Formats: sequence, C-alpha cells, structure tokens
Amino acid sequence: MQGTYDLWLVALSYLIASLAGYVALVFATRLRARSNDRRPWLIGGALAMGTGIWSMHFVGMTAFSLPVPISYDLGITFLSWTAAVAVSAIALYIVGYGRLSSVTLTLGAVVMGAGVCLMHYSGMWAMRMIPGISYDPLLFVISAVIAVAASGAALVIIAYLDEVRSWKDIGLRVGAALVMGLAVVGMHYTGMAAAIFSDGAYCYSGNQLPATALPWPTTIATLLILGFGIGFAASDARQLARARKAAHVSEQRVQQWAFVDRETGLPNRARLSQLVVERIRSRHADGFALVTFRLEGHDGSVPSAETMCLLRDRLQAAFPNADLARTQPEHLVVLLVGSAADVAWRCAPLIESLRRDTALSSRHQLMIGSAHSPTDGENMQWLLLRAAPKSAGIDLFGIELQPASA
Repeated sequence: MQGTYDLWLVALSYLIASLAGYVALVFATRLRARSNDRRPWLIGGALAMGTGIWSMHFVGMTAFSLPVPISYDLGITFLSWTAAVAVSAIALYIVGYGRLSSVTLTLGAVVMGAGVCLMHYSGMWAMRMIPGISYDPLLFVISAVIAVAASGAALVIIAYLDEVRSWKDIGLRVGAALVMGLAVVGMHYTGMAAAIFSDGAYCYSGNQLPATALPWPTTIATLLILGFGIGFAASDARQLARARKAAHVSEQRVQQWAFVDRETGLPNRARLSQLVVERIRSRHADGFALVTFRLEGHDGSVPSAETMCLLRDRLQAAFPNADLARTQPEHLVVLLVGSAADVAWRCAPLIESLRRDTALSSRHQLMIGSAHSPTDGENMQWLLLRAAPKSAGIDLFGIELQPASA
C-alpha cells in the first residue's frame, strides 16, 4: 500500500524543524552565559526544543496519507514527545555545561541519535497498524545513521556559535538552524521511506487522535511555544547585557577611585608605581626620570586643589606626552623618558616659567627634585625617595639651573 504527501505540510515540517534548531542555539547560548541558576533554562529549553522537534515529526507524519484513515494512540504519541524532550535535554546539557571533546561528542551523538530514532519510530508505532508496519532494513539503518550524524552536527553547531553581537552572527545562526532543520527532516523522511504498509492494512479503531484534526492545532501551539522561548531568551540576553555593562561601569569607577586622584584627575601614587614598573620592563636605552614638583605656602601650608590644578595645567602644557601623577597633596611627579642631562635641559624652560608665574610664586614656594633610572635606582620607592624636592635651590641630576637675570 502506497502513501502520498501533502507538500504544504512537508514544507511546514521543515520550517518547524529549523525554528526548533534556532531555539536550540538560543537556549544553549543562554546556558553558557550563566554560571549559575541554569536548571530553569535547561528545562525550558528542553521543553521548547523537544516540542519543536516532535512537532516537526508529527506534522511530517500527518503530511503522509494512506488510502485508509490514519489515527494515533494517545499514550504512544505522548511517549514519542517525551523522547524528543529527553533528547533536547541531553543536547543542551552537553553543550551548556562544558566544552565538547571527541568522547562527549561521539557519546552525545549516539545517545541523541538513538533518542531521535525512538521518537520517530514510536510515533510510527502510535498508528497501531493492523497488520503491523515493516521496514526496509537498508533505509532503516540509513535513517539511524542520519540521526546520529545530524545529532553530532547539531552538537558542534550549537556548541561553537557564540552570542549574537552583530547581524553577521544572526545570519550564521539562521543558516545553522536551516542546516539543522534539513538534517532532522532528512532523517524523518528517510525513516518514512523505510516503512512498508501491507495491502489492506488499517489503524486500530481504538486510537484517540485522528490525523486530520491535529496538524494545525499542533503547529500553532508549537510555534507559540517556540516564539515565547525565543522571546524569553532574547529578554534574558538583554538583561545580562545590561548587567554586564553596569558591572563594567562599576569596575571602571573602582579603577578610577583606586588609581586616580579625585581633585586633579591625575594618576595617583599607585598608578605611578605601575607606570614605573612598565618603564623598567621596557628597558629604554636612555632610561627615564622622575621629576617632582612641590608647592608649599610661604607659611608652610598645603596649597589648595585649585592651585595644584593650575600647576598640573602648566606641566601638561610643557610635557603633553609625558605621564603626570599626584603622589602627595603638594607633590606632582612627571615621568620623562631620556637621559639625565636631556631631561634636565628639557625642564629648564619650564622651571624658569614657573618662577615668573605670579599666580604660583606670590603665595607659594616651588621646590623640585629628580631621580633617574637606572642610575638612582630601579624601583618606585627608591626613585621617589631620591626625587624628594630640595628645600633650597634647584639641582637636577647635579646640574644647577640658575634663575634667569631680571
């Protein structure tokens, strides 16, 4: 006895299989994105993905018609759905809870392939044909091989597609879902081709599910489940993205508090220490120098934040490409690359300019110190100690800078 197919339902079965594949990709990504509280996503993903795969097989079976009415046993049909959900849970667990190895890939593909075959052939069994359905051995084996190969390919695709970050990623997911749908459909219709129906066979009269009444309600319900699954997963992805962004902003604030002086916005002592270590590791041929500028009120008072910002602006204008830090309330330190003599003569015009700056010199005394690496040391503490500002005169690296004549 030969059967025929409704091509519209065949196309619909492929669409559902592809959507189920897309849901698998989305939920696998959500599982990998979460380090805890994965169980709800595993259960929800298995239900959505399994229902989608089962619906594809069911719609594909109802697309097939015989010269006799077709119906299905409710209990066996439910068993086939359970197999689809179990297979989906296995797939999501494998890709969501660890990296794939050749062993887990092979084992997972075999277990999933066996589950897909159980789902398909239990769905065929649910027809309860009298006499029973027989199968072409070669096509039966081919369908099982396709099931295992498709399961392995699905595991690899699901495991190695990352989160959506661009339209290209979306295109890759859609393409992967179409490939997965094609593999599932190929297994199903190969299995259907393996079925041999005896002339005069008929479905058991006690079957509760008539084939003609089920395709569209099943399809609509499945599409709703898949749509809600994709929607919830997309919403979760947005929430996680917002949480990561907030955590990044918070981390930047912590970094700013830890390594930035709040009054001047300059790197603080801790950050300068990092910069010094970086310079020491770079092994620049001429070394580098720390030049410390200290402002102190004529009465010994600490200068205001506005005054230190004024000095900061003068130093940044003189050395636009140099690293500048505030190590103490009254200390600003410039990190300059070059030999000691080169740094000294580069500082000379700035020092003369600061001496003439009435906004600073009228109420404050300027003191300057310097240390050169590697001559004066190769660690932050020793260099800052050697660069302590001198209380009298200005002497950079043994080169005394005389004040300009009036």
